[in-house]
Amino acid sequence: MIQREAEVKNKVTAVALTDSVHNVWHQEVGKSIREWMRENCCNWVSSSEPLDTSVESMLPDCPRVSAGTERHELTSWKSFPSIFKFFSEAVEAKNSAVKPTPTRRSNRIKYEEL
Repeated sequence: MIQREAEVKNKVTAVALTDSVHNVWHQEVGKSIREWMRENCCNWVSSSEPLDTSVESMLPDCPRVSAGTERHELTSWKSFPSIFKFFSEAVEAKNSAVKPTPTRRSNRIKYEEL
């Protein structure tokens, strides 16, 4: 993403991680990438908390929620329903945010502007 930020942002709607140990602070990641990750990523982590309960993070890069299991090897499987809901909501939000195409009339100079 560091090398192709604009391309990734245009093509990727959401990113789901499961018990990821990534750390953007060890890389030369700009503020815009960190903000994009906060808004478009979610990490389902091993935790004794119920599925989707918010989990504290020491680093503010990607929101963390409980996978509903303390076993690392089960985090993906236990999180699937929540992950697919996350993807569906992200796609729906992106599609509803699409701006209408301007018409010729909206591009005309208004009489007051002459």
